[in-house]
Amino acid sequence: MNRKGPVRRLPRLDDEELTELDSLDDEDDRTSALVTGDFTGADFSDLTLRESRVTGATLTGSHLLRATFIDCLVADSDLSGAVLGGCQFERVEFQHCRLSGVQAQGTRFTDVAMLDCKIDGGNFRMTVWERSELCDSNLVECDFYGARLPGSRIHGCDLSNVEFSKCDLAGSRLQRSHLEGIRGGDSLRGVTIGSDQVIPAALALFASIGIAVDDND
Repeated sequence: MNRKGPVRRLPRLDDEELTELDSLDDEDDRTSALVTGDFTGADFSDLTLRESRVTGATLTGSHLLRATFIDCLVADSDLSGAVLGGCQFERVEFQHCRLSGVQAQGTRFTDVAMLDCKIDGGNFRMTVWERSELCDSNLVECDFYGARLPGSRIHGCDLSNVEFSKCDLAGSRLQRSHLEGIRGGDSLRGVTIGSDQVIPAALALFASIGIAVDDND
């Protein structure tokens, strides 16, 4: 039995074959692209990127409707406040990206990793994650209400005040992550934590079932 959960499949990407792009349009279907540039506030519908790299791009406040990213690396890019409506990400890595306040409700993440990213205040309600990794990232006050993240690896993240109510985290591993103030503590059923996380996890569980801790008689 593999107690560490399923292994995430890595993006398949050939950097030597990339063609640089600094513009995108609705319904573009691009393969082996290197996307750079400023797309602040841009609106894209039905955009598809395959085997591509997004590097140093600015997509602050952009709207991506039904976008599909397959075998992509997104690095050193800013997606703060971006709206990801009905998008699909498969074998995608986000590295050193800023996604503060991203609105991704209903999006599907398959074999996706977010590594050393700032994602505070992100909305991931009703999202679906398969073989996902969230590592060394700031997830303060993110909303995962009703999300499905079974078997996820959430290591070294700041999960302070995260909303996990109605969330499926069964089989996930949360070692080294800060759990202070999380909501929906009953969703921690079936997760693995470290011994240093017992107290904040217990407090979250107590809060979810109505147990108050009060030393005053």
